[in-house]
Amino acid sequence: MDWQKKVSLWWAKNFRPLVVALLVGCGVHYTIYANQLGTMDAVHIGALYIADGWPEHLYWETEQGRWALRLVDMLRGGINQPALSALLMLFLYALAGVLLTDLFGVCSRTAKYLIPLTLVCAPYVAEIEFFHYCSVSYALSFLLAVLAVQSAVCGVRFAWLAGTVCMAFSLGMYQANLGTAAGLCVMLLILAVLRRPGAWKATGLRMVLMGGSGAVLYMLILKVFLRLYDVGLSGVNGINAVGLDTLRSLPLGLKNAYFDFYAYFFTHGIAQNHYGQIAGYLLLFVLAALAGLRWLVVLHGRKAAAAAVVLVALLSAAANVTDVINTGATVALRMAGSLAIVVPFAIAVIDAAPALTERAFSWGMALCTAFCAVLLRGFAVQVNNDAAVMLKQKTTVVNLANRLCTRLEENADYQNGAEVVILGEPKRGAYPEESPLKPMAGELAQFGPLSFDPTFNAHGWYVLVWDELGVQLNECADETVRAISNSDAFKAMPNYPADGCIQTIDGVVTLKVADFPF
Repeated sequence: MDWQKKVSLWWAKNFRPLVVALLVGCGVHYTIYANQLGTMDAVHIGALYIADGWPEHLYWETEQGRWALRLVDMLRGGINQPALSALLMLFLYALAGVLLTDLFGVCSRTAKYLIPLTLVCAPYVAEIEFFHYCSVSYALSFLLAVLAVQSAVCGVRFAWLAGTVCMAFSLGMYQANLGTAAGLCVMLLILAVLRRPGAWKATGLRMVLMGGSGAVLYMLILKVFLRLYDVGLSGVNGINAVGLDTLRSLPLGLKNAYFDFYAYFFTHGIAQNHYGQIAGYLLLFVLAALAGLRWLVVLHGRKAAAAAVVLVALLSAAANVTDVINTGATVALRMAGSLAIVVPFAIAVIDAAPALTERAFSWGMALCTAFCAVLLRGFAVQVNNDAAVMLKQKTTVVNLANRLCTRLEENADYQNGAEVVILGEPKRGAYPEESPLKPMAGELAQFGPLSFDPTFNAHGWYVLVWDELGVQLNECADETVRAISNSDAFKAMPNYPADGCIQTIDGVVTLKVADFPF
């Protein structure tokens, strides 16, 4: 019964921060899941999908190293409903945030609420939510990375072996969460140096054992699935080349890691920090640095200070370890979550500094709360800015699709059951108007729900017309779509709504919305 008592005590202690983070997250993200907003990939996948089951390219996820996605999809039956996916995703992130408060050993009640809140409301979580067909898997990957690190520091003998399994399955869902685990390990080592100078080496050894064995187990399982499916690793984002030239390209990888750390927090190049986030980050990090310096001066000597400085310098490389390993891909940075735990770590440092814990609510924690309020306000506005842009794009496409179907139903070949293809993006045709919020939106939100690639563009139209209007078009093969889009007849057609925008090409009723840029 001892474990039941521990679980009950943990739940009683963390229930309120968990529920508050979940409820606030549901409010911040409401526009996204209520309007079923998603990226081009999410639109293309549709409402029912199980990983490795894409007819056009079987085992696509495993070829990218994500063999565990199929297992999670099978558990949820492949149902891709944005509201349910969002609730599960936000719960997993809120739970991970609560676990971070335990790992960081925060004492302040305020910090116990701020840490899960700053995680759940982070704009990168919204970016994951836009991929609602895999958002739950990516959130679970993040949670498993946190649990893997927790196993290495809990002090129970051989508990790091359980962390090995957690790490392997975390990487099997999304390899970029290696940065989450590595960054969190460095953060905990910094706290260990400051709190218990003699104990951090043993903790570090267990972390290395957990991380190394987890990576090996992940690779072994990946090899089994690749052989079972008789496929190889994909060349997308250079995943098939990881490990071959890592040492030779290490300087470039480290440069990318430190630059991306800076760019994520203090520019608009990666995260769109248009609503005061940069000021909030700067103020919070300066306060955390002052708290850390105060901690070193009061408690420790030169060796502890030197170790702490070295670990702080390594934090950027650890959090962006995917940059170091694979210099050709930085897209994973947006979805890994490794940088989202930097803010919780800063809160933990401020909370634990000696001069700031003499009273229940010190001036340091008061400033920390104020700076986090600036960040949370920026997070909420940024998420809804991106959602507003995507909602405008989706509304334009769906309203246009309704009119396109009306025109199609007047076509004799369509009435006789001919195959149909709709090609083009409204913004490149007769409907270029876009939301004034678009310049402040993230890259994913700016891209829109339809691809500029003819094959993906056509399938996106098929899915939108079916999911949004309940009209099932007679879809033609990808090869036919590509041949039509490259034909002189299609290029000579006028864009909708001009006369002649619907023509039959090679037996396929073709409706042209716009030309393709390439």
